[in-house]
Amino acid sequence: MTLMPIRRLLLLVCLALVMYGSLGVIGGYACYLRGDGYRNACAAALSERLKLPSDIGAVVPRSRDYREFRDIAVWLPERRGRALSCERAVILQRPDDRDPDAFEIRLFSGACEISTRTWLMPDYRGVFESSLRPGFDPDGPRRVTFQDMSLRFVRDQFQVELGQAAGSVVFQNADLGRASIFCREFNGHPCASPVGIAAAFSSRNGGVQIDRLDLTVPEIPINLVGIVDLAGIPIQSGVFKGRLTYGELEFGRRLTASGRCTGLELRECTAGLTPIPWGGQCPEIELQELRIVNNTPARLHFRGILSDVDLGDILETWGLSGVRGKIHLAVGDADLSLDGVDSFIVAGGGKGVSLESLSRALGWGVMTGDLDIVISDLTIVNNRLQSLDVELIVADATESPNWVEGRLLRELVKRMLNMEMPSFLPERIEYTKLGLKLEVRDEVLYIFGAHGAGETTILTVRMYGRDVPLVFEPRRSIDLAPWLDQLRARVADASDRIMLRRGADENLN
Repeated sequence: MTLMPIRRLLLLVCLALVMYGSLGVIGGYACYLRGDGYRNACAAALSERLKLPSDIGAVVPRSRDYREFRDIAVWLPERRGRALSCERAVILQRPDDRDPDAFEIRLFSGACEISTRTWLMPDYRGVFESSLRPGFDPDGPRRVTFQDMSLRFVRDQFQVELGQAAGSVVFQNADLGRASIFCREFNGHPCASPVGIAAAFSSRNGGVQIDRLDLTVPEIPINLVGIVDLAGIPIQSGVFKGRLTYGELEFGRRLTASGRCTGLELRECTAGLTPIPWGGQCPEIELQELRIVNNTPARLHFRGILSDVDLGDILETWGLSGVRGKIHLAVGDADLSLDGVDSFIVAGGGKGVSLESLSRALGWGVMTGDLDIVISDLTIVNNRLQSLDVELIVADATESPNWVEGRLLRELVKRMLNMEMPSFLPERIEYTKLGLKLEVRDEVLYIFGAHGAGETTILTVRMYGRDVPLVFEPRRSIDLAPWLDQLRARVADASDRIMLRRGADENLN
């Protein structure tokens, strides 16, 4: 079954609303008879019109302009299971200037369940289209209203259930219809404000196309919304309030979500999207757009606060394992797509990042100390590092002195500053101050000192009982493009592996 859950949601709604609408066509032929013969004839006519087995419990002719059907049931092919039921359907003549024979249908107390226990894949579209097409016929109903409906869909671990639903479907002309629905329960969760559904559908090539479906959701647990099932992201925490929009396009099905998310676990959000899920919290996120095309996330656009983000998880994505430290980020704009990072603008920082774990991950030697990071600006546009302003300061040692291995110092200075350190450096060097400022403009790095005369010193060491400035800011800039090109290729390969794994999982399902 490859149809998206949001489509199934509309199937549920339209099945319960519009399939009963076909009764209007049948009811138009009714005479004032209560016998079994006429009731069976109505049920047979309904079955023929819908191409599905149907039953009608009773026909109650009230007046010339008012007819009532009771205990209506529509079954799946071969009566494998009940597609829907309705306790009472009323047909009212509502003539207007365009059509003196126009009528509407009112439905009361219905239920519908679509489940993998009874439904087969061909049932979905066939039942859906047979339900809507009569409304586009010249002799079909102009309006269908309903109240107290219960609609439920179950597929494996996914479930959508609308309780206490009420609303209407209006057929504006032979090609266009609109639905407006409200319900007080969503997936068994009572809502303080009603869930609203607005849909537009049209007749196309003998079938029915869902042009647009808007689902307005009040504040409810995010795991009840259904986005996580569509995107394949195992989110169980947090709350969502916003809108889901579904449409059918020439290239497939598209779902977009926008709204506000609070109380999310970053590890759940990034699972399946990054090679290593990132630990951390998302106290509040403004979701500007999450776009899912044919069950695959195509765009994520958001802004908000990320707290206690595990720096080690981020760096492990780039091959550096075992780094300890937390950072906080204020995301001004994050726009991620299948093409990569379209825009990423953040500020933030962190305290107490372990230099020992970071240096061990690099593999060039070891140094101790706790690093404080202040990010004034980080801007990435179209996968390129446009600007970066960050200050890196090692906090003063409180217990034992900080130190750095000579081989690590020589390697860092050679790689980062393009300078050669003296060969007589000891195996381990005590240092008293370490700090630098980094500026990047269009992937060109400029390094500045953070202490000493004119703040040009990067590293001050302790030698022979004295503090000696050892490393100074370089005079030349550094082109980061070659290194970043390698990084981009590595991340792209990891993303490709994720997409291939997702595709294999979908094929198995």
